[in-house]
Formats: sequence, C-alpha cells, structure tokens
Amino acid sequence: MLARDHGGLRDAAHAEADPDAADPVIAPLQCSLYGETRTVTPVPGTRLAQLTGTEPFEGFHYCGYGLSDSAERALRAAGVTVSATAPDAGVEAIELPDHPFFVATAFQPQVGVSTSGRLPALVAALADA
Repeated sequence: MLARDHGGLRDAAHAEADPDAADPVIAPLQCSLYGETRTVTPVPGTRLAQLTGTEPFEGFHYCGYGLSDSAERALRAAGVTVSATAPDAGVEAIELPDHPFFVATAFQPQVGVSTSGRLPALVAALADA
C-alpha cells in the first residue's frame, strides 16, 4: 500500500473496512459523493495536467471516502504529488513523479466512455503505458 511503503504510515487503514481506526488514511468525506460530479482542478506541472489540461473539469464520483488530511501531509512529505483537488472534496488525484505511470484518482475518468465512444486522455495514457 502506498501509505505504508511511501508515507511511513505503518498502521494505514481504510475507514470503510476499519471504522474504528484511530487515524485512517482513507476517511469518510464530509458529504457523500455517490453518483455526484464535482469540479476537479488539475495542478499545473503534473502528469494529470499534461494529459487533461489545467482547466477545471467535471469528474464523476461514486464514493464516500477520501484521503485524510494527515495522510495527505505524510504522503506529500514522502514525495507523492497531489495532482488535482476539488474545493468541496479535497484531494482528487495523486501521482508518483518518478514512476512510469502512477496516477490515482478519486473521480472515475472512465465514466461516459460507452456514450462518447472515446477514451478519456487519462485512460488512454494508462493503456499506452
């Protein structure tokens, strides 16, 4: 797990699987994002921004959990890059800058492929990698 291997969070837990965890890496969000879209803002200079551009876009979500503030701080200190945020949902994407292709998102970039008929840039880049 990234939080254990890179962030030094040996007791890393997900609040959904371990609701009694003292400081879960993945914690409940303030509001549920099941079936919701949120404005995602890529961070300039990141791989995500290179693929999607730096303009905010609507990202589809189906979750009620996200990266906790303490885990974000630990991961940033360990060299993990936050590559997108949302004003009401926190960290939307992280990446490992020295990895050939490691981009993890809270939003689901694949949603809409069946109706549009084309792969989103992030999914196409993953397939190319």
